[in-house]
Amino acid sequence: MNTAPEPLPAPWALDVSVLAEVARGDARTMTLVQEFDGRGRPLVIPALAVTGAALDIRTDEAADLLEGLERLENAMTAPLQGAEQASRLAAVIARTGLDPWDAHVAAVADASVCPILTLNAAKWRQHAGDLDDRLHFIEIADPDQG
Repeated sequence: MNTAPEPLPAPWALDVSVLAEVARGDARTMTLVQEFDGRGRPLVIPALAVTGAALDIRTDEAADLLEGLERLENAMTAPLQGAEQASRLAAVIARTGLDPWDAHVAAVADASVCPILTLNAAKWRQHAGDLDDRLHFIEIADPDQG
């Protein structure tokens, strides 16, 4: 009996808020990201979002933790490649008013048709309709807030 392989789940793009918590060594966020990876969830790591998180937490340990994300089995880095992508990023910045790190997350999510995994849904809610296709996001709830 031939059975078709199960389709891969849609990727999620990690935003600066999630990456900053990883850089801080937040155990809950790191465990959650590892669990998603272990379940086969593709995770997209926009390179400029890593830059934003690294600027926020400037330690060797933070850099090591952020670099370690690339070793996850189902993680892929989304670099900024070439003039065409740079121009597209500039257009996203102009349309949304987001800083370059968040605009790269939005551009990657828009191009990949994937939701943004965030700790700050309010930011993405504000800009969800700024692009031709609506941005979608998934908020990680803070278990400390009831």
